[in-house]
Amino acid sequence: MALWLQILVGIVLVAVGACLVPLLLQARRTAASVQRLAESAREDLHQIAADVHHLRSRADALADLALTSLEFPLGLSRIVAGTAQALELFMEKAGLPWMGALLTGIKYALTFFRRPKKGDRTKEDDHE
Repeated sequence: MALWLQILVGIVLVAVGACLVPLLLQARRTAASVQRLAESAREDLHQIAADVHHLRSRADALADLALTSLEFPLGLSRIVAGTAQALELFMEKAGLPWMGALLTGIKYALTFFRRPKKGDRTKEDDHE
């Protein structure tokens, strides 16, 4: 092999080595930074998960409180609906059709307010 070719190959190898060493050092620093970022993100995600769990438990407690608060009005509306149905049957037998029609209207109004909304879904349908 000619001398000038050997010199050229040597220069190329030195140039590649001179460029490759800083590149590898930068890749090492970048990998270390990525590792620190991943550890920080993991800690942040643990905190976020704990916050979400806390908020969900508070929302469940609030939903239980709302359900407990609405038990009495719901039971009362059922009693009124049952009474209205019984009075409706009694009025039909007694010969007062207008009173039966009035009680039927009240019954349907109570049914309208008691029925679930179309957009209501349980929590399990959304998340699990």
